[in-house]
Amino acid sequence: MKQRVRCLWLAGWSADERCWQLVIERLPEAEHQVISFLDVAPSAEEIARRLHIAPPFVLIGWSMGAFLALQYAAAYPQHVTEVCVVSGASQFITQKRDARLLERMMRRVTEDPEQVLQEFDGRLFTTTEVKRIPATIRVIRGCAPDAETLLDGLGYLRTVSVRELAPWLQLPVHLLSGAADPICPVVGAEELAELLPQGDLTVWPEVGHVPFLSQPDRFVAWMKERCNID
Repeated sequence: MKQRVRCLWLAGWSADERCWQLVIERLPEAEHQVISFLDVAPSAEEIARRLHIAPPFVLIGWSMGAFLALQYAAAYPQHVTEVCVVSGASQFITQKRDARLLERMMRRVTEDPEQVLQEFDGRLFTTTEVKRIPATIRVIRGCAPDAETLLDGLGYLRTVSVRELAPWLQLPVHLLSGAADPICPVVGAEELAELLPQGDLTVWPEVGHVPFLSQPDRFVAWMKERCNID
């Protein structure tokens, strides 16, 4: 009897398990665990501590979770068969302007976290996606995290880079990005794909930062083509 594929899903900044639910419902043939970072600082070690699904597994990370997925695969290569990097990049901060914007965001989180989340959520989808996708689908969390949790995530993003570890990852890494993503522009994914020995990049035109909620059926098909899920 063929063993069920196991999938470990990592949520992005400010998101909880709900962000992946639409996709997981479309993959009943696989076994799943979702890890979010709403009560702890993000790290590969924290993922290992929370792990209850048996390795090896397919590791899928979105946005902040994409960086963590690559760091985890580097630290625990025996656990991971392949990685899916969704809306990822080689590093989050790419220039001084980006650094200043993130530092401003960190200051504002302490003053008005709800407003910061509202503005962040407003950048997740393109105008066309917002018109097409019901508001009930465009949801990445059940409730708002506290300011400390948000700051932990932003602090991680301020310094994270996978440029040095990427060339050493000896496993398939499948990247998916939206061409209209303003949060992790596709140029960062292109750079990452070039660094990975077994990296392949797919770019969807006119798609924003959350391709798996924008086009869940297409996303599942994309995963099945690459991760031997059937």
